Amino acid sequence: GLPRPNRSEIDIDSSGGKLDYPELADLSPSTSPNPQPYNIVWLVAESWRADSLNPRVMPNTHTFAINNLWFQEHYSGGNGTRMGMFTQFYGIYGSYWFDMLQTRTPPVLMNYLQQQGYQFKAFTSSAFTYPEFDKTIFSALPQESLVAYSEGHGWQRDQKNTTDMISFIESASEPFFTFMFFESSHANYYFPDEDIITSDYLEDFNYLTTDIGDDINRIHNRYRNATHHLDRQFARVFDALEQNGLMNNTIVIVTGDHGEEFMENGRWGHNSTFSQQQIRVPLLLHIPNEGAQRIEKMTSHLDLPATVLSVLHAGLPEAQFSFGMNLLDPAYKRDYTVVSDWHG
Repeated sequence: GLPRPNRSEIDIDSSGGKLDYPELADLSPSTSPNPQPYNIVWLVAESWRADSLNPRVMPNTHTFAINNLWFQEHYSGGNGTRMGMFTQFYGIYGSYWFDMLQTRTPPVLMNYLQQQGYQFKAFTSSAFTYPEFDKTIFSALPQESLVAYSEGHGWQRDQKNTTDMISFIESASEPFFTFMFFESSHANYYFPDEDIITSDYLEDFNYLTTDIGDDINRIHNRYRNATHHLDRQFARVFDALEQNGLMNNTIVIVTGDHGEEFMENGRWGHNSTFSQQQIRVPLLLHIPNEGAQRIEKMTSHLDLPATVLSVLHAGLPEAQFSFGMNLLDPAYKRDYTVVSDWHG
């Protein structure tokens, strides 16, 4: 929305450069055992837009939100999965995805957790190879720590992976880190009959024959039903943590990779423009000993690594590895954020 400034001719050396991303040792982390080695449960939902977190569509997650830290003006770092996932683990702009992929460089956050002796298990209802999270975010983890399940519709994969994640939580040695990428809310938005909360939905959603403009409201209703199923899977994880007495020593992060637009600005889906519907996502944090609060100031995926490492008392200078800030800092203030796609 701003006019482009006049640009002058400059000479640029395009022969290449060296990636200047810090090694953990360069940041002088504390070598003593972490005084608060909290477990970490990191839940990310595909295409989860901010306004779907409401009592009708997601009653269980809404209850979790009002009892924890609920960031109500939160932005992904991208309008697609790669950039949205990349920014929440690295805390730097999505355009650096390509450099990290080429060099197979994991984030400082994951390196720190490995140094601290965490047990790892990551689950996805998509794949770790596409996008290439096995070569970026989780590149330092052994293959047996990465569990991908891709049979059936997204909601069926989510049910299976949620069951397996709960089994890991119940048997893991502490401290542990577990992650899951949920597919229920990804197009074509499939769901079982028991999750129909809006009956006026498009039953035959065929990309080749559907008129997106005419059918967008019923497509959106498919999304609402699918997101209701996502809510039930989140609830299973929350209940397992409660029943196993783990809430008092576990950080829980619940967010989306990016949003989803339903023609509010002339487009359907994501990865096409930087509209609010494509880049706004929920963010819920459960931090032991932190009270419930609704935070209405602008926040970003870029802030998550600095926040988690601060809660863990890692002693790492956030400005040296991240463009984010600690969300729990009373002085936290963000006047702008940066969102990336493949080329912008």
